[in-house]
Amino acid sequence: MCSLLVNPPVDLLAQSVLAGLWGSVWPYLAIFIGFSAVIFVHELGHFLAAKWMNVRVERFAIGFSSELVGFTRGETRYSFNVLPLGGYVKMLGQEDFDDKTLELCENSDPRSFINKTVGQRAVIVSAGVVMNIILAAFLFVIVFMRGVDTNSTTIGQVLPESPAALAGLQPGDTVRKINGRDIREYQEIRFAVLLADPHQPLDFLIDRDGESRHLFVKPQPEEQKNLLQVGIMPATTREVVYPLDARFDPHDPGHLQAGDTVVAIAGQPLDEDPRGGIEQLWRTDDGSTVTVTVERPDDPAAPESPTTRRDVKVFNLMIVDPSDPIRDINTRSVLGLTSLVEVNNLTEKGRAATAGLRKGDVIIQWGPHLFPTHEQVTESVKNSAKTLDPARNASWRQRLYDHFTWDPETDIPVAVARRGESRPISLTVTPKIRDEGETPLVGFTISGIAGDTMRIGGVQERFHGVLTPAAEAGIPAGATIQSINGTPVANWPEMVEVFRLAAGATVPLDYQTLDGTSVTCDFRVPHCLRTMLGESTLANIVSIDGKKAVKVQGRDRLVNVAVSHSYGLYQVLQQTLNDTGGKPTTVKVRYQKVPYGEEHEKEVTITADTVDPWLSRVRYTPDVFMNLQTEVFKAEGPLDALMIGAKKTSYFVLQVYTMMQRMIVSRSVGVEQMSGPVGIVKLGSDVARVGFIRLLFFLGIISANLAVINFLPLPIVDGGLMVFLIIEKIKGSPVSMKVQVATQVIGVVLIGAAFLFVTFQDVVRLAG
Repeated sequence: MCSLLVNPPVDLLAQSVLAGLWGSVWPYLAIFIGFSAVIFVHELGHFLAAKWMNVRVERFAIGFSSELVGFTRGETRYSFNVLPLGGYVKMLGQEDFDDKTLELCENSDPRSFINKTVGQRAVIVSAGVVMNIILAAFLFVIVFMRGVDTNSTTIGQVLPESPAALAGLQPGDTVRKINGRDIREYQEIRFAVLLADPHQPLDFLIDRDGESRHLFVKPQPEEQKNLLQVGIMPATTREVVYPLDARFDPHDPGHLQAGDTVVAIAGQPLDEDPRGGIEQLWRTDDGSTVTVTVERPDDPAAPESPTTRRDVKVFNLMIVDPSDPIRDINTRSVLGLTSLVEVNNLTEKGRAATAGLRKGDVIIQWGPHLFPTHEQVTESVKNSAKTLDPARNASWRQRLYDHFTWDPETDIPVAVARRGESRPISLTVTPKIRDEGETPLVGFTISGIAGDTMRIGGVQERFHGVLTPAAEAGIPAGATIQSINGTPVANWPEMVEVFRLAAGATVPLDYQTLDGTSVTCDFRVPHCLRTMLGESTLANIVSIDGKKAVKVQGRDRLVNVAVSHSYGLYQVLQQTLNDTGGKPTTVKVRYQKVPYGEEHEKEVTITADTVDPWLSRVRYTPDVFMNLQTEVFKAEGPLDALMIGAKKTSYFVLQVYTMMQRMIVSRSVGVEQMSGPVGIVKLGSDVARVGFIRLLFFLGIISANLAVINFLPLPIVDGGLMVFLIIEKIKGSPVSMKVQVATQVIGVVLIGAAFLFVTFQDVVRLAG
């Protein structure tokens, strides 16, 4: 036995190598066969229609270029060609024209394509598209008769400053309809947002606690991707996919690990299906780690192996939400003190990652800004595009030269502090320029708090027109906070806790300036609703005098803001105070000590000094990627499956047209979102690994997309031929062959250029 393990037989090694090779190859083979089948069905439509119209078919080919394999049966040559990226049906008389005059040759054969009526030729031309639509519907029927796992339509997280939060969406809400269209899987929510009219709000019909309600959410462009978003994430399970915190050590068994299943948080057992996910449940009231109990497979490579329970620690990140997310999302401070920023969510192969930035880096210089704030970094990126002097009087040659040589991108010198490094690291980031008026892409987001340093980036001078405590105290940018009320503070969570305990008093604050001078100042710490309730950042405000939300003026319309959101809380308190002419007033507050906990009620008196919910803008949450909640999307019977198949087919057909409109007209979707054959093959192979049913669903989408693309009014595709037939019907004679050839040449160039563009994008993405 020992010799078998040390010197395994050659045939065993060969089998292992072959198994590994087959595991890598079969998904690509599956998508290759599937894609060929979709093309085959398309060409079969042309073939059958031609036979129906008694047209002689000379060749039925899958692919282009030279023939790989083939055979002749009857009057038709059937072939499979070298390049399987399409196909064609060659009919008698279809392309018979004189090379010199470029006009169609006369053909007296009644079975010639050109001798058929316009209506008959239109049937033949459109038959391929019809077959693709039928195939898509057929595949969707199979998929939904069998059932397919889809992500739940329940919302797991709502970003505080997002359009969804401002509209009142909450974790645990289940989306039923958007703009009247039924929503049965989370992917449909993503597509509805992505393809939304950028100037109109979406009508979300949701279920919350057994009640239905309409909320109107207006999508906004994401800063670092040319896509619309509303700021929600799907509900999650208790299974850990991967911890994202830079402090996480994958080799430390005392840290959270991929594959762990969370069963308890701080000793409290979790439900099998936590509402919306566990993100709201394992938040803490400070920046300390939270202890969670997990079930961990004894063999990480075998998830089904026996599990062992153990307590592990999870790091919490401190996040500060904007004080005014509608007018300025960069206003992130604690009583006016603004932190340095930390690199977060790097885009793979983005400009920042390519430049050498890493997750967790603290930015200590960005361009001319030393110890920059969130606002300074964001504005610098927005203003990084160089422009030519519009006042100069350049010649047409100079303007032409500028057009091809002018580089509008600006290099930004950056210095960062990195964990484990004793000295700052210098590098250069060059934001990627997009269309005029759009924020350049830098390839990362920044968290509002760099928790390992007490050096402040700056001071927010005013909060809704009122001086902040930091501005009143005269603390300068770049100062390092050392102690508050005699208590040393080493990080921002410690500082917030000292402020919370000192609420309602003015306390001494010690800081050090950039030149090393030590200064003590008086710092006013006002009460806020949470401190008056005696609660921490974990508490969830449910209502104020019965009000659960308030309407406020957004960028171009009124939006609902829940009082559980800090901005909504401020608006309710300020409006209540305004109703009394600014005089102190007592309100009834309903709240939960922890999210989804038992509700309590307490009366508090609010004044002009206590309307700023400064502690409500602070939250602590782990940066962990959890597995998503899934449910089986299955038809109730054959008729229901047929209806779902028809709806899905029409949905994906409409989606392609909408996507093109968003790319070309409204420009709310960037062309970089397109994929070509390389990207489709890669995505298809990944889908094939998931399972056969998922592969059929993917091929149904491809078939619907192929139907749309083939029927666009472009030369060399079926839609272009249909346009020529319509013109022929109107004018009574065929379009000149010279015109047809010229338009086809243009079409080949355009489609070839598009093919090269999307292929280049696919290769760049795969290279990353």
